[in-house]
Amino acid sequence: MCSSIVEEHAGLQPITITLDGREVSGYPGATVLELARESGIEIPTLCHDSHLSPIGACRVCLVENEQSGALLASCVTPIASGMVINTNSPRVIEHRRTIVKLMLASHPDSCLICDKGNRCQLRQIASDLGIGLSTFQRIPQLATIKEVNPFIERDLTKCIVCAKCVRACQELVVEGAIDYFQRGFLARPAALNDSALEHSECTFCGTCVALCPTGALMEKDRTYGGTIKATTETTCPFCGCGCNIRLEVKDNQVVRVTPGKEDAVNHGALCVRGSYGCDFVNSPDRLTRPLIRSDDGFEEVSWEEALVRVATGFKRVKHEQGGDSLAVLGSSKCTNEDSYVLQRFARCVLGTNNIDNGSRLYNPATRTGLGSSIGFPGTTNDLGALEQSDLIVVIGADPASSAPIVSYAIKRAVKDTHARLVLIDPRPTKLSSFAYLWLQPQVGTDVALLNSLAKVIIDEGLMDDEYVARRTDNFQALAEALDQYSPESAQAITGIPAEDIRTVARLYGKATQPAIVYGTGIAQQRRGADSVRAIANLAVLTGHIERGGIYALQRENNGQGACDMGVLPDFLPGYQSMSDTETTRKFEEHWKVGLPVDPGLTAMEMVERAESGKIKGLYVVGEDPCLSFPHSRLVSKALASLDFLVVQDMFLTETAKLAEVVLPAASFAEKDGTFTNSEGRVSRVRKAMAPIGESLPDWEIVVRLADKMEQPLPFSSLHDVMSEIEELVPSYEAYADSDGQDELARGDTRRTYGRQLLKGFARLSPVEYTPQAEERRSDYPFALVTGSTLYHFGTANRSSRARRLRQFLPRSFAEIGEIDAQKLGLRDGDEISVISPVSRLTTVARIIDGLPEGMLFMPASFPEAPVNELFDIVLDPETKAPSLKVCSVRIEKVSLP
Repeated sequence: MCSSIVEEHAGLQPITITLDGREVSGYPGATVLELARESGIEIPTLCHDSHLSPIGACRVCLVENEQSGALLASCVTPIASGMVINTNSPRVIEHRRTIVKLMLASHPDSCLICDKGNRCQLRQIASDLGIGLSTFQRIPQLATIKEVNPFIERDLTKCIVCAKCVRACQELVVEGAIDYFQRGFLARPAALNDSALEHSECTFCGTCVALCPTGALMEKDRTYGGTIKATTETTCPFCGCGCNIRLEVKDNQVVRVTPGKEDAVNHGALCVRGSYGCDFVNSPDRLTRPLIRSDDGFEEVSWEEALVRVATGFKRVKHEQGGDSLAVLGSSKCTNEDSYVLQRFARCVLGTNNIDNGSRLYNPATRTGLGSSIGFPGTTNDLGALEQSDLIVVIGADPASSAPIVSYAIKRAVKDTHARLVLIDPRPTKLSSFAYLWLQPQVGTDVALLNSLAKVIIDEGLMDDEYVARRTDNFQALAEALDQYSPESAQAITGIPAEDIRTVARLYGKATQPAIVYGTGIAQQRRGADSVRAIANLAVLTGHIERGGIYALQRENNGQGACDMGVLPDFLPGYQSMSDTETTRKFEEHWKVGLPVDPGLTAMEMVERAESGKIKGLYVVGEDPCLSFPHSRLVSKALASLDFLVVQDMFLTETAKLAEVVLPAASFAEKDGTFTNSEGRVSRVRKAMAPIGESLPDWEIVVRLADKMEQPLPFSSLHDVMSEIEELVPSYEAYADSDGQDELARGDTRRTYGRQLLKGFARLSPVEYTPQAEERRSDYPFALVTGSTLYHFGTANRSSRARRLRQFLPRSFAEIGEIDAQKLGLRDGDEISVISPVSRLTTVARIIDGLPEGMLFMPASFPEAPVNELFDIVLDPETKAPSLKVCSVRIEKVSLP
């Protein structure tokens, strides 16, 4: 038995059975099928999957109990002491053949033209059993389904009723979009009322397609219909969940994406972006050669010419104005290795700490708030523990759109372990129907609500007195500051009934292993770090910081890793302080260069200094500030005024259009490296195809540029970068093993932090509720709230180039409540102008039930309607992050010509 199984069942007595003539042992609860596979004996099955509950539907996994002569479905038969099991007896083979023949009798003879090909498990098992055409009377199934979605097509004439799709939808994704329709021979999986999938609750995650053993469920609009023998396990490039995916590549083109085997995060499921969004890597918009600005726009040049131009430009600016007249904006989408090399280039070659990354828009509140409270800059526990929570509080997050795997875990906890879900969000989301209690506070009042919860916990004796006395400080100051936040006072501010506030506080205080999940609804608010501190106060007061956890959702795939690697203006790699003399000396000795000592500029400060003329040169890698930053036109104007702008990206973005030089970067599928997800788990990124055109991995471009600047970096391979990270970055010590063999290359994933138990004292932090500085004006009566949409991502530079995502959701929209729509005379689909004091844009109205009056919601993922353009540049005084969550707007109906 493998060591992990032994560890999991410690204290239980193993059970010994005889399996195909030899004694093997397993633990109570294991099935015959599980023990056989663990023992290296393969039993065929069509309905079993390790991620799904066994149901014994197909009966192909029959085995014989030689003691009783009974034929048993091995997937649902628990092992019992003394069993004598034969998996391959003549009776077993005969019955398996009969079962498969019966399946084939109602299955179309279309194997030669079926795109499932050699991936069809029914065909493979029939071949292994020596079955060609079925000799039984044909019983054809008729199924006509018309669907217009671009993701999934169904041919239920090939359905064998294994229920994998139904169980995947109900057990893994917990969406319940499909179930069995009709009975007996007519039974088939279907959406409600046998409707098309696009008219159901289906989110097109693709999990059912990946699990279907036949061609009944297939990917639609396939670029290649055959079977790919070689696949590559890698990590999804979209949100911060860090799902393992399997890329299938044909002729240097990604043709299929399925859930990977290394499924510690996603457990065999993906979302629609992971399953159908990765074809952006083959977009015709990809940059294939370096570009240099000319009189006629851009011209393609060689790497030599482009790098010489960049090196000359940066050296000129540095010589004339000094290193601090240069700045670098890195990416929360690049690999850890890309980010590490980039920050070393900024500090050692350009001589500046003016380096930041795109997560400045959403992550600094977490890093600052949790860092000052518990001494740790991120999520404190793993997703497995979230699923075991008995109470889950989700505040300021819509994980169903921004981090779908997290929402799956939450729904499984509610459904399977009867966890209670408290949802705190003014807007209805996919989780609303799962909530035990749904609170809809006024926008921007989170601190008042959280403070009131903390006050109830203290007043009603729900805090962990021993833990607070032993492991925290500043309790008295917090208790005094909370005096003004009675539930009745909080009700006046938030609009939430005082009794509901007490109910939530009691639920949290009395829970055994509660979790708090928050996202950009907290982190992107003005003074978001105070909201994060208020969350930490709850977890620390109750001692739940060590029993449950805080889950800070990262928006991008490597927002955590970019910060870990030191792509920050005020920290060296591993959050090591540049004000500490010993730390600075360590890096200077290793890097053999004197380092700048003063903290640098944050991302938005770079733009402000560019506008004022103090920043002369900017190197942008993998970000598009002209779309992602607030007040986009002002940002574009500031960047256009730079003496020298270099952009390194996969596409000619809005920012790249302003550059002097544009360098083509390889995608995630074209390079090796690692990402660090929201929970701190480091996962492997593997090269699955050759770089498109002459594009190169980001780290390699930076190394080549350093050579041209005559200050070479000592990295000739990715392993050199990994080795230095292992040596200098705390919590990444297990990056490679002692003999230099890349341990992650063997498929391991490692958490950089593990379960976070406090070291030393947690600081309880009094925080004050401050009303929004921008009061609602009569001429701008709506509160526009921004967020995510499931079918696009970020600024959509990638997802808008994924053809099926773009086809399904081609244009922007604004959600408005029914009452407001009636007042404005709006119908669903009407064109409207959304106008702020800064700018305006045009979109379509989408009328929904449950949105509070005076509130409007828009996703920030449509380049033709950049929502961030509506926001003025207002920086948080502590984190220097722009407020990008709420602004005041008015709505005007667009008159048709």
